[in-house]
Amino acid sequence: MATELQDRLTGLSAPGQLIEWARPFPDLESCWNACRSPEFLLWLAARLCTTTGERRAIVSCLAELTRRAERGRARANSPVDAAARTAETWVRNGASLEDLLAAERAALDAAAHAAIVAAEERTRARMLFRSAPRSRPASLGTSRALGALADWSAANRTKRLALAAASTARAAAEAARAEAAAADAGTGSPDDRRCSPGSWEARVSESAGYAVSALARSHPAGRGDRSARKAARLIRRRLPCPTLSPRAGDGPVTAPSG
Repeated sequence: MATELQDRLTGLSAPGQLIEWARPFPDLESCWNACRSPEFLLWLAARLCTTTGERRAIVSCLAELTRRAERGRARANSPVDAAARTAETWVRNGASLEDLLAAERAALDAAAHAAIVAAEERTRARMLFRSAPRSRPASLGTSRALGALADWSAANRTKRLALAAASTARAAAEAARAEAAAADAGTGSPDDRRCSPGSWEARVSESAGYAVSALARSHPAGRGDRSARKAARLIRRRLPCPTLSPRAGDGPVTAPSG
């Protein structure tokens, strides 16, 4: 039997894994504080946000995650840096919708190029491993195969990082459209929530997933989990626990502490 929190999450069209994971928790705040998944945390924040300030805080958090993932690189990736920088500029009320969409396109182009390089290096690594003498693990052929494998891993990480930056720029663009729609409608209300239902929170969660994957760099045992936990702690520092709106007949909802 589903708990009350699970029923509320189901009503929000939450991901099935999040609904199941929330079973032991009596309320959203305890679920939020225990959650180690950046994707779930940012999905909740995006789904329940209602104001311009909340949307901008979420985009700022995404840009920070992307930048943290990029810091481990020997040199910066210009489209990734540009997309993160453009999203940050929008947060400060300075980037146009056109700038955000252009940054997204550039990051997607970078991801597509990295995907091609990754595929080529993966094929090359397989060929080199097949031709390397198995009786001599320290041979030149084996070294070349290992080098190709490292190049494949680096290109694959570049692809994930570029996809994180593209999703961050797209999330900012959707939020910018929501603000523009509210202004055009003459509401002037910061609570006018016009981000496309489902699309906004999915884009935010997607960006977090790519960024955490790039943060992990590779996937030795436990490395990805540690990266996710660190990202989740950063999200909780930057964003407060969102508030579920009261149901009809419910008493007033108490704002979460902290």
